[in-house]
Parts: sequence; C-alpha cells; structure tokens
Amino acid sequence: MKKSFFTVILFVALHATAFCQGSSPVLENAVSKIQSTITGHIIEKAYLHLDRPYPYYVAGEVVYFKAYVTMGELHEPSRISGILHADLLGKGDVILQSENIQLTNGVGWGDFVLPDTLQKGSYRIRAYTNWMRNGDHAYYFDQHISVSSINNVDRVTAVAKMFTQPAIQFFPEAGNLVTDLQSKVAFKAVGTDGLGINVKGVILDNENKEVAKIAATHLGMGVFNLTPEEGKKYKAKITYSDGSQSTVNLPDVEAKGITLAVNSDDPAKISMEIKANRAYYKENMNKELNLLIYWAGSVKKINTKLDNSVLGLDVPTGTLRTGILQVTLFSQTGEPLNERLAFIQNPDLLNLSLNTGKPSFAKRENVKLNFNAKDNTGSPATGSFSVSVIDESKILVDENAESTILSNLLLTTDLKGYVEKPNYYFANITKETRANLDVLMLTQGYRRFAWKQLLSDNSTAAAAAYQPERTIDITGKVKSKAGVPMPNVTVTLLPGAGGAVKTAATDATGSFKFADMVFNSGERFVLKTQSSSGKNAAVITLDAAASAAGIDAGNGMYAGYNSNADILSSLQSSLKSGDMTASNESKVYLKGDKVTGARRNDNYRSSNLGGSGHADQVIHGDDIADASTLLTALNGIARGVDFINGVPYLKTAQIASATGSGAEPMLIVINGVKGAGTGGINAIEPRAVETVEILKGTNASIYGLEGGAGAIVITTRMGAAPGAAASKEMAPGVFSFTPTGFYKAKEFYSPNYEVAQPAGKMPDARTTIFWKPDVVTGTDGNATFNFFNADGTGTYRVVVEGIDSKGNIGRQVYKYKVE
Repeated sequence: MKKSFFTVILFVALHATAFCQGSSPVLENAVSKIQSTITGHIIEKAYLHLDRPYPYYVAGEVVYFKAYVTMGELHEPSRISGILHADLLGKGDVILQSENIQLTNGVGWGDFVLPDTLQKGSYRIRAYTNWMRNGDHAYYFDQHISVSSINNVDRVTAVAKMFTQPAIQFFPEAGNLVTDLQSKVAFKAVGTDGLGINVKGVILDNENKEVAKIAATHLGMGVFNLTPEEGKKYKAKITYSDGSQSTVNLPDVEAKGITLAVNSDDPAKISMEIKANRAYYKENMNKELNLLIYWAGSVKKINTKLDNSVLGLDVPTGTLRTGILQVTLFSQTGEPLNERLAFIQNPDLLNLSLNTGKPSFAKRENVKLNFNAKDNTGSPATGSFSVSVIDESKILVDENAESTILSNLLLTTDLKGYVEKPNYYFANITKETRANLDVLMLTQGYRRFAWKQLLSDNSTAAAAAYQPERTIDITGKVKSKAGVPMPNVTVTLLPGAGGAVKTAATDATGSFKFADMVFNSGERFVLKTQSSSGKNAAVITLDAAASAAGIDAGNGMYAGYNSNADILSSLQSSLKSGDMTASNESKVYLKGDKVTGARRNDNYRSSNLGGSGHADQVIHGDDIADASTLLTALNGIARGVDFINGVPYLKTAQIASATGSGAEPMLIVINGVKGAGTGGINAIEPRAVETVEILKGTNASIYGLEGGAGAIVITTRMGAAPGAAASKEMAPGVFSFTPTGFYKAKEFYSPNYEVAQPAGKMPDARTTIFWKPDVVTGTDGNATFNFFNADGTGTYRVVVEGIDSKGNIGRQVYKYKVE
C-alpha cells in the first residue's frame, strides 16, 4: 500500500493538501465542546513539596510543606483561590489536624506536628481548594506518609491484597485490533499487591501457532507488534515472576476497521499513521476523517478524506509544552474511532542550578548555597521556590519513586490509575525512559475528559456548587434574648490585634457579614451590637464553619507502612534524652501494649489513637450541642470525672510520688493533639464537637505515662474548629470569639554553631537539616541561603522545587559530602 504522507507545523504553516485545517461541522462541534470545557471548567491542581524527599517521619517530628496551586492546562500559579485546606488524616480517615493555608499568587506553606504518641503506621496528607470540590477530586493532593515510632504499640495493618493472583491486561494502540493491520499492543502485569512484576510469554493464535514473544521491560509493562489474520483469535500464555502461569485472551479482532498509530521516538516530532484495512477502505473510500490534537489547553483540528488506505502525518513538537498530548480520530459522522495519548518531553522546564563552592564540608560547618533560576530561553526567572536539605544516610532514597512537582503536575494528576515510580520518567531522561513513558501512555487513561461523554452532553453547564475562596468571611446572626431575629442592628467588629474596626448592619433575618477578612488562627475578636433603639439586649451567634470536603478512600497502593521509613533503627542506638532531632517534642515510651480489643461495634468518628470503640464512655456531639459551654455539658455527664476549676480529674486517680500522693489531671487530646490550649476545654464550642471519649485504665494506656490519670479525647466535626461556631457574652451586647483563620507556619529550627555552645555538647541527629519554603528569586534569578550541618556524616541531599509567574516549573537535586 502506498502511503500519503504530509507534515503539519502547528502555529506556523500547514504543508499539506490531503490534511487541512478545515471547518468540518464535526470538528467545529468537538472543538466547541472542548473549548467550553477548558474555559468553563478551569481546573486547579494542588501539589505539596514536603521537607523529606520520601514521606518518612518519626512521631514527634514536624512535617513541613510548601503548597503550589496551579490553574488551567498551562500550570500558571492560581489566581482563583486564596485558601488551601490541608488535612492530616489518621486511621479510619479521621481528620487529626486541619489548616487553612493562605495562598498568595498560588503559593503558601504550613506544617503538621506529629504527636509523639502516634502509633507506627501509614497516615495521609490531603490538600484542596473549595473550587476543586466541583470536580471528582482528581486534582486534590493526596499522599500517604509513613510514621515510625518509639511507642512500641505497633498498629501497622497489613495491606490488603489488590488481586488474588497475578494479572495481566492488554491494550491495543488507539483502542482496537483490526484484521490485516499491524498494531502495537501494550501490556501491564501486576502482582497481588498491584505493583508491576516481570512476565514473559508467547502470543498464540487459535491454532496454537506462536505469532509473537513478549517480555516486560519496565515495571511489568511492555509492548509487541501483532498483525491479526482474518477469522483468528489470539491468546497469551504467560509466566509470571513467581513461577505461576496463566492463559489470557487478547481483545477480539475487528474484521473491518481503522487504526491510529503514533510514534514519538524522535523527540523533535510526533509521527501519526492512519491505516484502514481493505474492507473498511472499500466501504468508506473518500469519506471525511477528522483528527483532533489536544495539548496544554489548546486544540488543533485537521480534516482529510480517506483517499488512501494509509495516511501519514508529522507534527513537529518544538513549540509544544511538556505534558500529555491526546490524539483522537473521528469519522465523518462524528464518532470517535481511535484515541492515543503521547507525552511531549521538551527542554522547556526551568533550568535550576545549585552550588556550594566545594564538594565536602565538616560536621556543623556553615554551608552557603547559591541558587539560580533561568527559563528555557536562558533568561533569569523570577519565581517562588522551596528548598529541603536532608541527611541521606537517615533515609533510604529511591529517586525514581519520589512524587515531585514535575511528576505530579505534568503526569500523575492527568492519568487514571496508579503510576508506579513516577519520577523515573523525569529524573534522568534517556531514550529508554522516553520509550517506557510511551508504553505508560498506552496503558493509562486520560483524566481530563472523554470524547464520547463530552459530545453527548447537550446540557448547559450548571453553576459551580463550590465557589472559590479568596479570603475569610465572618458571618452570624443577631437575635433577641427571646430568639427573635433583630434587623437593622449595627454590629461592630473590634480585632484583638489592633486591626481596623469594622461595622455591618443586620438584614431582615438578623444576619450580618464581615467579608474579605485576613487573620491568623488564634486571634480573638470582640463584637458589639447597637440596635436602632439604642438597646443592647441581643445575642450574637456566629455561623458554623463550612463542612470539610468528603474524604475519598485512599489509594490502597499507597496505604501500607513502608519499612524503609523506620529511620528510628539508625537513631535509637545513639539518641539519648535531650538529643536534637527534627523537633524538640517530648517522647513517650510505653511499658507494654495493654490495649484491649474493641468492646462495642461503634462506628463513630474518633481521633483516639486506639480507634473508635476503645473508650469507657462516648458522648456524642448531638447530645450536647445546645449546652452553653463544653465544661457545662460534660460536668455530670462524664462518668467518674470531677471538674475542678475547669480541669478534669478522675475520681479514682491517685498518683504516688516521693512526697505522698495526690490527684493528677486527666490528659486532654483534641483532634489527635495533646493539650487544650490557653482556653481549656471551654475553647471548644459544644456544637463543634463530634465525640468526647472518656478513657480510663487500659484504654488510656495507649497514651503512655501521660494517660496514667485517664484521658479525654475530643474529636470535632469535620470542618468545624474550636471556638468558631458561637460567641461568648462578656457584657451586655459585647461578645468575644476566636474564629478559625489562616494557619501561621512554624519557622524551621536551624541551630547556629557560630555561637558558643554550652558545656556538654548536645548531639545533633537531625534528619531534615534545613527547610526554607519562601525562596524568591529576583530579577537576576539568584538567591542565597545559609545553614549548619548536623553531626551525621555521609551524603547530604538538597532538593529545590518551584514555579515562575508564567507557570514554568522546575526541580533540581544537588548533593555534597559531610566528613
């Protein structure tokens, strides 16, 4: 067959007679649909750069993160949202900690303090904007972290098997096998844990004649060529890496059809080939074919006629942005016939460089890092970056398995399914990695849209249910003592930190609103009312905080505790009381695992380390929601608990000491964090409470020595925050409250060894040596920063990630020695 072959240069010119950028109604409809999707459903993506290259931590440490939120297909820093919600999730997907991160030009930063009483196991960090809730949550940041612990109550749960036996799937290129047309066929083999495994085998026809050999080349994936013959069926006889065997049928062969092949071997171009077999060509000769190429928010329409059984098309890729390209072939009637993904990998990322001036340093020596950022044209890049330095000897590093700003924003968020070792495709780009990335494109589905669904949707796009959040609104109601709404009442807001005084008037329903507020969590405000009659007989109630987004089930592929995360094994031999680690949190040693099994089949939400059902008494929030204070609600309801000056004591708690015996207060735990803060239990409004659990004896022993006098575990409602749901009357018409504001990130502690140290040198066993989330390059693209090494020797690893104002992203790894 003679092939008609043409070249298309996107954006510049079209050198073709058979292929042209025509105005076919089919193409116009498809382009209109996709443009409506792009402009009417602008996506946001969230990515968190964690201070550890692998999410491996120890209970008591701090997880530091920098948030990058982008919008659209070009990954520009988002101008849509000003608030990012970040959650730390524990066992049973309970929200242990929740923070509002203020976004400025799409970036912000925060941290989670891991309680030192956390059990060893897998936890999750998720982050999202309110705008992202309108989709299927595909663009949430969601990552498991493995936490090791010196607490010897091991709550690591074995990961459930994904499959009962190894499995393999076959994926003909662009979707179908057609008689007499050679096609690539990709495959992916996975073990019972869902991870790729090596396989080998043969392809047999229905006469048991061998027509091809197959062997996995990367993470259980591979590709082979097959030219189906008329009337035949095909099967694969497979031998898996564990020695087991199976026979799997390949997809059925179409007797009449058309195929689309895409070749990306040449980095400078994408070559496409459309082939019709004899039966299809005879029936559809000279009918119109339509080709749509979609990438980075742009769509190119090309139409032709099937005047040859083989049509070829070259698309130069030099002007295309790095990322996924989608090619779809449509029939004359608008039916999608074939679809193929390809990945464009161009040198258009930020060029980041780091240097220290010398390859090795001494322990505790001052290190000066010089950083420079350039765009792909070589011009200085002004952008926002985050820098992490770790002692690599403390963590087993597998660079290929990391989730990075490149793999996340360019690859994994746009593909369906689990992508194993995502950074492999970006860490060291070679001909082999490009080929393996193309096989990945053959085996994974595109997430952004499906043509069949898009073209059949004739409905007008509904208004988004969740609107973008830029700042914080404080809203509430003013009612009389009798509960009647009070309109036309002036409400005055006095910020506790000396900010501007604001006023608002209530509407006909007694509602008021202070919009566009920017403040940190913990700030106390005062509200004053003055009605038109000059009387102050009013009650102010704040509206409850908006509920948090529903929690999707975590990906089981990530859920298991990673034994490589148990970095304690390298620390315990040298660590002593007072040693410097990544945080200065206290450490709790349990004397034994005294936790008993569940006594009841309760299914309530709980932040109790033992999980729901491990409490002596459970008080549900709905039963105390109307109480004036939480202390009032619990006093008399909490069995065996006395409240003395607002402090809870077990009636049976007597702690012996050298000076005698006395009562010890109960431990208070709020959403997994010990301590009730300066406001005590009454800092939490009753209607913000999900459950209150009273723990005694063996149930409290999970909190170690601190739980010896019992514990009260308070879990707030999802999205609710202590002190945010109501206000307290200080005087007639004067109310105080502490709403949830923006989280104020902790400053990473970095010692200064140029200052004289006290006698008795304290060992420095830090894993994270340095963390700086707020690196901003100037017009020259430069930035510098200093820090001191720890006592660990070996390789120190520096990772810089970031983004410029145009959406160009970059990442660089630099290493130096400490001797």
